[in-house]
Amino acid sequence: MKSPKKPRKRPKTWAVLSGTAVQMGVSLYLAAKAGKALDAHWDSGRTFTLICLMLMLALNMYGLIKFLNRYD
Repeated sequence: MKSPKKPRKRPKTWAVLSGTAVQMGVSLYLAAKAGKALDAHWDSGRTFTLICLMLMLALNMYGLIKFLNRYD
């Protein structure tokens, strides 16, 4: 005899959003490191750092909006 499935509990909102914040922070950190490495390689001041950070910020915002629409 099969027992009925228990409904899955959704994680707490604060846990989900704090995980998202950590993910965004790590990705921005890695983008900054990559931008600095590119700037050092091509001796371009802070151009690539700015480009990498802005691109990663745009990707993070897009991902956050998609995530919040799905989570809602």
